[in-house]
Amino acid sequence: MDGEGVIVNNLAVKPGQSVEVKGLIAEECTDFAINLGKDPENLLLHFNPRFDLSGVTNIIFCNSRENNDWGEEQKEDVFPFQKGSDTTVSFKYEKEKIIILLPSGSWFSFPVRLPMEVISYLSLKNLQLKCLKIE
Repeated sequence: MDGEGVIVNNLAVKPGQSVEVKGLIAEECTDFAINLGKDPENLLLHFNPRFDLSGVTNIIFCNSRENNDWGEEQKEDVFPFQKGSDTTVSFKYEKEKIIILLPSGSWFSFPVRLPMEVISYLSLKNLQLKCLKIE
């Protein structure tokens, strides 16, 4: 994955905790991404809202990545994001799923396919970090 912006290591987010990311979505972006996991090759969650990428418009793609191999994509058509505006997304890490709370108040879950004791890695693409909160 190229074009990474912020990269945070040593997060130590355990099951039962949440990560909240607040940021500014780039005006010219076709998509943005928030990645959570162990490292770039091992992602518990690749959260990728796409405004207009390869003919796909206003869909959230979620996936996992193990040893650099992508899993099966999950698509969500709830899309409360706007280019050039602030957004807040919260990720609650549970043993069997991640609950993703969108800025509209709606939510969905993504299965934990790659169990890990802690989420230690976070990266952002096309999202300028304003605040990172772990609870």
